[in-house]
Amino acid sequence: MSGHSPLPAAIPLRADDDMPVGSAVDPISATAELGATGPAIRRSVPPSAILRWLSAGLADFSRAPLPSLAVGLICTLVSWAIVGAMVATDYAVLILPLTAGFMFAAPLLAVGLYEGSRLHACNQPVTLGATRAALGRNASQIAFMGALLMLFLYGWLRIATMLFALFFGLELPPLGSFLSTAFLARENLDFVLVGTGVGAVMAAIVFGLSAISIPMLIDRPMDAITAAITSMRACCANPVTMGLWAAAIVALTLAAAVPAFLGFIVVLPILGHATWHAYRDLVDPA
Repeated sequence: MSGHSPLPAAIPLRADDDMPVGSAVDPISATAELGATGPAIRRSVPPSAILRWLSAGLADFSRAPLPSLAVGLICTLVSWAIVGAMVATDYAVLILPLTAGFMFAAPLLAVGLYEGSRLHACNQPVTLGATRAALGRNASQIAFMGALLMLFLYGWLRIATMLFALFFGLELPPLGSFLSTAFLARENLDFVLVGTGVGAVMAAIVFGLSAISIPMLIDRPMDAITAAITSMRACCANPVTMGLWAAAIVALTLAAAVPAFLGFIVVLPILGHATWHAYRDLVDPA
C-alpha cells in the first residue's frame, strides 16, 4: 500500500469559468460585427460611377480653382524636392518607395479639397481659409489617420530597402542606370516580381483603409478606426468599381507626373474632389 494520498478528482469547468484567450470567439459573429461597424454602405455601385466622380470633381475644381491649384502646386513642389534629393544623393533605391509613399500620403494632402467639395454641396463659398479650417474639425482623428498612413510608408520604405539589399547587395547602382539595372535586365525578373507583389499588397491595404476614410472624418464626428473599417467595407462591397477607381488614380497620377510633375497642379485636385463624390456615393448620408 502506497503512502501517497490519492490525487483529487478533476473538477469540471463551469460555463462561467475563465476560458483561454480566444477560445470563446465565434469567427462568424466577429466577422458580422466587423461588417456592421460604422455607417451603412451602398453595395453594387457600378463602374460607370467613376466617370461621374471625375466629372463632379472637375466641376468642383472649376468653381473654385485657386484653393485647388494651391494644393496641386504643393504636390508638385514636394515632388521636385524628392527628385532633387535623390539626384543630389544619387540614392536611386528610393525612387519606387517614395513614389508609392506619395500615394500613401496623398489623402492627407487632399483634406482641403474634400472640404471644398463639401462646401460646394452646401452652397457655401470656398476659400483658402475655409479649406484650412477642415483640419480643425476632427483634428485628432485626422492626425491619427495620418500617423497610420505614415506608419505604412515607413514600413514600405524598410521593406523596399531590404528587398533591394537581398537581391543586389549593399552596392547600389547609380541613378542613371537604376531602371536598366533593376527592372529591364532579364536576370532581375525575380526582384521585379517580388517587389511588385509586395508593393501591390501594401498598396491595396492602404487604399482600402484610406479610399474614403478621410472625407468621412471631415464630414462626420467619427473616430479614425471606424472610418478606416468603413472604407475597407465599402471597397470589399464594390471590388470591381473600387479596383478600377484605384487603377484610374494610378494611371492619371503617372500621366500627370510625365511633364516634370506639372500635371499634378491640375490632375491631383480633380482626383481629390472626385474622391469626395466617391465617398458620398459609397456611404449612406449621416
